[in-house]
Amino acid sequence: MIVVDQDLDPELRGRVGAASAVVSLVLNAAAQLPQPREDGIAQIYALGLYGSIIEQFSACVLLAQFGEPTTIPIILRSMYEALVDLDNLLHDASYHCRIEHANIKQTLKIMRSGPLREAFQAGRKGDYDRLSARLAELEDGGRASLEICKRCAAVERSDEYASLYALFCLDTHNTASALAERHVSEREDGSPLISFFGKYDPKVVAGRLDFGMQFLLGAHDPRSFSSAGTGS
Repeated sequence: MIVVDQDLDPELRGRVGAASAVVSLVLNAAAQLPQPREDGIAQIYALGLYGSIIEQFSACVLLAQFGEPTTIPIILRSMYEALVDLDNLLHDASYHCRIEHANIKQTLKIMRSGPLREAFQAGRKGDYDRLSARLAELEDGGRASLEICKRCAAVERSDEYASLYALFCLDTHNTASALAERHVSEREDGSPLISFFGKYDPKVVAGRLDFGMQFLLGAHDPRSFSSAGTGS
């Protein structure tokens, strides 16, 4: 049984209820999307990214519902990154190669780390050599992964990168302003008061849910998922 915060601001409670209903509608619509072909790697990634966006927004809604919204902007950052990747993929089906490159690059970074180097480069040399060769192939073909700023620029989202994404990063990086918003308030005499799970501004939370709703609805275009499988 889900226990809703009984002290939840009435306006925020209404916003949470509406957002929860939208998640249900989007899930029902997503169930009608075609399953990908066996060779439709771009379509598989597109559906996976879309699923991540839905799940992450649902998590934001639940956090607001429980009256624990601190990590919502952190989730929104990841949600926005998924939206940008999905946007790139729907504009260029071969973008799936950049997603693959990012995965291999990170995997090799782990395999090359001090504590694991011998185990992977010697004990699993075949896997290591295969991944290294594939990484070089993608890079030689101009399909290396891109930094988030370049991914945004590729789909005309540079303004969002400089504003919305930068705002979410303030919370994700535990900046002074983020810590202050989460934990610092004042006593009546003006001295600082540090609290955990303390009061928050319901209007700020509602605004963040609105951003998440925009991302969710922006990702929802059933026609796009079939076209994602048309590239190589």
